[in-house]
Amino acid sequence: MKFAKTVLAAMAALSLPVLFSGCVSKQQESPRFHRVFCWGTPGNEEVARKYAQIGVTDIRVGSKKTYELAVKYGMTPYCGVFTPAGPYTQVMTEEEKKYHDYISGQDLPKKLSRAERTRITDKRCIEKGFLFGGETEKGVMNVMAHKIACFNSDENYSLSKKKLDRILDSAVPGVKGIYFDGISYMNQRGCFCAKCLADCKKFLAEKKLPDTQENRDLFYREALVKYYNAMIDYVKSKRPDFKVMAHLWPVFRPDPLFGNRTKTDYCGQTVAWYFPWPLDKVSRYTDFVLKHAKDHYANAEGIPFVGLNAAKGQALSHKTPEQLEKELQTVLAAGGRTLMVCNGHDMIKPGYFEVFRKYCTKEK
Repeated sequence: MKFAKTVLAAMAALSLPVLFSGCVSKQQESPRFHRVFCWGTPGNEEVARKYAQIGVTDIRVGSKKTYELAVKYGMTPYCGVFTPAGPYTQVMTEEEKKYHDYISGQDLPKKLSRAERTRITDKRCIEKGFLFGGETEKGVMNVMAHKIACFNSDENYSLSKKKLDRILDSAVPGVKGIYFDGISYMNQRGCFCAKCLADCKKFLAEKKLPDTQENRDLFYREALVKYYNAMIDYVKSKRPDFKVMAHLWPVFRPDPLFGNRTKTDYCGQTVAWYFPWPLDKVSRYTDFVLKHAKDHYANAEGIPFVGLNAAKGQALSHKTPEQLEKELQTVLAAGGRTLMVCNGHDMIKPGYFEVFRKYCTKEK
């Protein structure tokens, strides 16, 4: 008996280091993203395979071919992209309109080649510090270069639903949902058409609120959320099985992280823009997106969005693989386990491919 006890004690002593080393290795495993939404499309076999290799799980498709490639490589396919429709463009101040016309090259001769036009407008965007719909410092003008339909127009509402009909009716059989994008204000704060101004005045009166900028911001946020939810409801009425995946862009400056007020199933909220942000801001935004995702709708999921442009020499900021890695590490440290990225095609370029593969796939 004494001998048996001695043997058991020896075995226990030997097994403890093994058990302990197992615990340590599990504790030291780096966190990774288990779901990655990509704003790209699997255009061919090689691209689809590379997306799969870096852990992309959800992607947009536009044909039977890209649908079949997505499914072959284990990615959930979506159709789209839906953006607001209608002839009534948002109205801005005269100063904002001049900014828009300048950076979008409205004064340039029509006969200019696309390359020359792009060269000039890129130069103008850099000159003006254009941030492509991202956040700006308080009081700094940053109007979008493209036009966006007014959400508050009854006719535009109707035409937006007809646009959704066309997208849904032409969707490749088997897709699981739709992408939303480009839904916000050209000036990132509001529309000043006659209807919006009248409805804002009515909103303030009904709420018994004084006419201040802060309260006008409440109206414009409500109008934006109302439009999002009306279009999402319409999608669900036509296709109850569909999921809506969206990136909230351009930013709504008075409340950049308003997305949890929408019914979006997978709501991409920017935590790291194309232009590098301080990492403490990336961390704070990620924390908010995750903790407050279900404040208004239990089925909503907040997805940290990271902007990426691998090309150099453009007005859109170039982000290095090193900067991208720091941002992904920060999002993971803040608790993020899902991720959304645009530009999708840049994810598989050399240098960036290796970073995503490091953080977005299961360890072998």
